[in-house]
Amino acid sequence: MKVQDYCKAMQAEVRAWKEKLEAMKKVTDSYGTEQKEKILPLVGQLEQEVTSAQMRVQQLETECPSDWSPMKNEIDDLFGTIGSSVDRAWRDLSPGEVGG
Repeated sequence: MKVQDYCKAMQAEVRAWKEKLEAMKKVTDSYGTEQKEKILPLVGQLEQEVTSAQMRVQQLETECPSDWSPMKNEIDDLFGTIGSSVDRAWRDLSPGEVGG
């Protein structure tokens, strides 16, 4: 796989996470203050992690090193962690879990 193709795929994943986070914010808008106070810090933390991941991909895309496997491995690990966190947070927003 070429570095450019990899970066395009990872940028698409970042966009998908951002869309999920925006959807989470809309869902939390319907919650009471106490529930929002529990969820919004998590959403904020996830937003920071997604931004960090996006910056790493942009760095890889810009630098385009000949041996980019170490950066790829780092980004893959980061994306795996963030993806799991976003998915878990989204599941936790279900009305049954939150009590809404």
